[in-house]
Amino acid sequence: MFRKYFNLFFSFFKIGLFTFGSGYAMITLLKKEIVEERGWMSERNIADIIAIAESTPGSISVSSATFIGYRVGGYLGAIIATLGIIMPSVFIMTIVSFFMKEFAANVYVDYAFAGVRCAVLVLIINATFILFKEMGKYYLNYIVMAVSFVLLVVFKMNVVTILILDIIVSLIASHYVLEDER
Repeated sequence: MFRKYFNLFFSFFKIGLFTFGSGYAMITLLKKEIVEERGWMSERNIADIIAIAESTPGSISVSSATFIGYRVGGYLGAIIATLGIIMPSVFIMTIVSFFMKEFAANVYVDYAFAGVRCAVLVLIINATFILFKEMGKYYLNYIVMAVSFVLLVVFKMNVVTILILDIIVSLIASHYVLEDER
């Protein structure tokens, strides 16, 4: 029992330690650790968890860790996984805060952060492919995705509004699809 909680903490500590940028950057690491190495969830479960985490308040990484921790180890697992994902950031930010003036003026730190931004971009693109693969090959999914992209990029519509519209369209469409199958 202790081993399961230790593995939960250690797994999410590793993910938190090597995740820079947004929660999307962690999806590749999450898939590797949780699906491939630990076998706690399937790829489909990870895609569903990311979708749920996007819809809840807070960061995707913390919401995902909490949900997976709960699925693996109940309430205590949720707490342990959440602590695991946030502890690296707490440690790093505490150390950085002591040396902020020195870091801000260092050209090498600027170059390092430029490299980190490039790596984060690659992780986000990879996460996009993972989510796309798990999306399901229905024409409606492609239409909703394309319309959402246009509403966001061209018309600068609020992301929450787009999310609500996508949910409504998907619920209505699923009703008709289920009706056709009866």
